Amino acid sequence: MHRSIAIGFLGISLIIVGAVGADASPDGGTKVGYVDLQKTLHETQSGQQARQNLEREKRQKQQDLDQRQQRLQQRAGELDKQRSVLEADVLRQREQALQEEYVELQETYMQLQQTLAQREAELVNEIFTEASPIIRGIAQRDGYAMILEKSQSAVLWANDAVDITDEVNSRLE
Repeated sequence: MHRSIAIGFLGISLIIVGAVGADASPDGGTKVGYVDLQKTLHETQSGQQARQNLEREKRQKQQDLDQRQQRLQQRAGELDKQRSVLEADVLRQREQALQEEYVELQETYMQLQQTLAQREAELVNEIFTEASPIIRGIAQRDGYAMILEKSQSAVLWANDAVDITDEVNSRLE
């Protein structure tokens, strides 16, 4: 999942390059900058609000899963207590029903994890959409040939001097 997000941000970065053009820096080299959208997501008001909504959604769904797990454990405990008095066929049927419910609960948990990861990626994309014109303006004003996204492994190392995240965040507010 994270790999596809990183590839998406690399594609977005290439789009920005096309929009900005290949302006050279005054020293003759290509000027490249970066933005940390995860930092933007954590530090801007709109990003914090979105993360709070995501956390609230996560807590609600986790609460539901916890309740389902407790009910399943209670039923398993009741079955253990009745094990010696139940006929073999009935016992097998109840064990199978519990096993199926357990598998369903695991599948629901995995779907929840995927949904939350997808939702977080959507939040980052929303922040990017909001920040994109700001990033483009800074890039054009300061002569950047390329602005990359740092937090999704598109940038392995960069000098802090080419980090425009703080300016983007201040303009988003």
